[in-house]
Amino acid sequence: MTKDHLRDYATAAFRYYARCGFPTYEELRDIIYNAALEESRRELVRVQGIGDPTQWAVINAEKAVDARAGELLDILAVETAMKTMPPDWRKAVEHVYFPDPRRDLEKGDIEMRVCKAGIEIPASRNTIYRWLRKARETFSRERALRMKS
Repeated sequence: MTKDHLRDYATAAFRYYARCGFPTYEELRDIIYNAALEESRRELVRVQGIGDPTQWAVINAEKAVDARAGELLDILAVETAMKTMPPDWRKAVEHVYFPDPRRDLEKGDIEMRVCKAGIEIPASRNTIYRWLRKARETFSRERALRMKS
């Protein structure tokens, strides 16, 4: 079997989505934008002589959103993939990638979660792994990543 070179990236994207609280693209964009606006407002208190403070704050907020474009595109791809994939694939992703997303995965975590998902869904271990692979491929297509070299 060939190495799935996007496995770690796609897995991290699904886990990031869970870690952020399952936001939509627009919600995360607004969070980033508003946080940058707030930071700019705090900065304005310390800085004097800015021509138009509101315009400066908006420009900084737009730059903050642009700087995190990759994260936003990952969230959009995960969000779209989750909406378009079959329910069984979605259940596999939810059971395996979403639990405890703030903790780093350790050796054996995925396998343990796959076994548990197999009981809860129910499906065989190989079927769960196949669904996860298909979910990662769906994410990769949505994110416009090259899947084969």
